[in-house]
Amino acid sequence: MDYAIGGVAIAALIIGLVEFAKKMGIQDKGSQALAFILGVVFVALGYGLNTSLIPEPYATYVTWFVVSISGGPAAMGYYDLGKKFLGK
Repeated sequence: MDYAIGGVAIAALIIGLVEFAKKMGIQDKGSQALAFILGVVFVALGYGLNTSLIPEPYATYVTWFVVSISGGPAAMGYYDLGKKFLGK
């Protein structure tokens, strides 16, 4: 079961969001619980979109939300990568 919403792979999004939360101080069981909850929510949304359980007018907003929040982990990755290349 490999879902994507708006071209964003759910598994990659969850990894990015959990890594962000870990940098903000969530640890151990908290990060595991967060990964579980995000997994349930995003897989439910992906399944709902793929099977048309989410009506079309709402599907646009779900896709918009998921694509929007994927920008944060992507920006963090570029920031970390830039620090490595610039030696900071």
